[in-house]
Amino acid sequence: MHLLKVIFPRYNSTVLRKISLQYFFLLVLLVRLFYPAVGVQAADPRAPQQQEVTAYDLIIAMNTLRVSYGLPALVEDPIVNAVAQSTAEIMAANQMSWHIGNVAGRLQSAGYGGGAKVWATENFAVGFMSIDEIMVVWADPSHMIPAVNPAYCHVGAGVARTANGRPYYVLQAAYVSGKACGDYGSPVVTTPGQPVPNPGVPQIVVPVKIATPDQDGKVYHAVAAGQSFWAIAVAYKITIRDIEIWNNTSRDIRLQVGQKLLIPGPSTEGFATPTKVGMIVASTPDQEGKIVHTVQSHQTLTTISQAYGITINTLLNLNAWKTEWPLQIGQELLIFPGNITPSPTPPPLTPIEKLTPASDGKYYHTVRSGESLSRIANLYQVTLANLMRWNGLNANSILQPGQQLLLEVTPPATATATPGPPTATATATQPPAATATPVPTQMTLSPTPVERQQAESSAALVWAIPIVLATAGLFLVVYFSRKKRV
Repeated sequence: MHLLKVIFPRYNSTVLRKISLQYFFLLVLLVRLFYPAVGVQAADPRAPQQQEVTAYDLIIAMNTLRVSYGLPALVEDPIVNAVAQSTAEIMAANQMSWHIGNVAGRLQSAGYGGGAKVWATENFAVGFMSIDEIMVVWADPSHMIPAVNPAYCHVGAGVARTANGRPYYVLQAAYVSGKACGDYGSPVVTTPGQPVPNPGVPQIVVPVKIATPDQDGKVYHAVAAGQSFWAIAVAYKITIRDIEIWNNTSRDIRLQVGQKLLIPGPSTEGFATPTKVGMIVASTPDQEGKIVHTVQSHQTLTTISQAYGITINTLLNLNAWKTEWPLQIGQELLIFPGNITPSPTPPPLTPIEKLTPASDGKYYHTVRSGESLSRIANLYQVTLANLMRWNGLNANSILQPGQQLLLEVTPPATATATPGPPTATATATQPPAATATPVPTQMTLSPTPVERQQAESSAALVWAIPIVLATAGLFLVVYFSRKKRV
């Protein structure tokens, strides 16, 4: 009001009050028009659709799997829990895609084992996943150690999130050298006058008793106390999704004691019997004698080569594969090329020779899952510094599958080879980087100076428009108020 009196000294307080109210509503209308979504936050498309996985879910799932192998459940330990949670927080804060290392040393430093020799293992996974998907990621032998190694006694888990909400899941299992599981207890630090904290409660896992088929050949499982979707699925060698579909239910709905669940099996029409865990079902040759194997969960290069009676080196050579590259579920491996005499073929094209220019005449590389800047630079025999400079990236940039990277290279002129008959050497798709756990990645790129300048100019223009309109509106209100007064 005082400002208006200074600007318009000829108007009295009543007129200025009307002007200020009209100006206020005009300004609100302009802000609403230019910023209709103020206060409304769009949903993150990466947000998980299923119930969030907790540290308890990780422990109970691993213990359920362990019990299915006839071993006693691991005992939850407060020190292991604390180290696992700290590990998850450190990895999330740094968006790591590798283990911190020396998990046994970290546990021992935290007081686990009371100074004795400690043995430990660690699993981690990253991304929006259900507990079912996490356990599939941990289905290879190195991650199955907590479930199948009888020496392990204690377990702990932790869950943390990155700044943009991506979850990290960590599970650690450990035991103390020379001590039985019942002989060791975590040290309890007490404060005078305070109750003694619980040193760790063992997870209750009720083994699932397999039900017998009824007169119609159908199997119904009666849920017992302490049993979960995961426990029942593991016992019957099916998935949680199978239970949900055949019982019109959801894993988000709590199971009730005594509830009967239809368990699909070989006699159930429309249900495909799953392969027994770790079992290799050999594929039959096609008309030309070619044999191709589709990788299933729990299968490794060793078990596949043994099932087909070939060496691991033969399997690697046939598929242009390396031992450090993890197999993917559903991946097809050439076992035998067939009874075909290979024709002479020209030398394989180099990665640079395989490039096709885009519509702008430039060459680009499409990022695949697991690839890193250094790996792409090595693939095209360019320096890492040049690759980052061409794309405005830095050492902290995170690549995203499908991202296009500019390559300022000139491929040599090479005649395109005509594909010939299948040969003993197959060209494999470039696999993801060999990490302990497949990690979904997302891109976080620093803007280039040009992009930053464009963004600042756009932001200034967006703010300038409502300010100019608001000022014009103010003078229009004053003009019409003055005309009315006259």
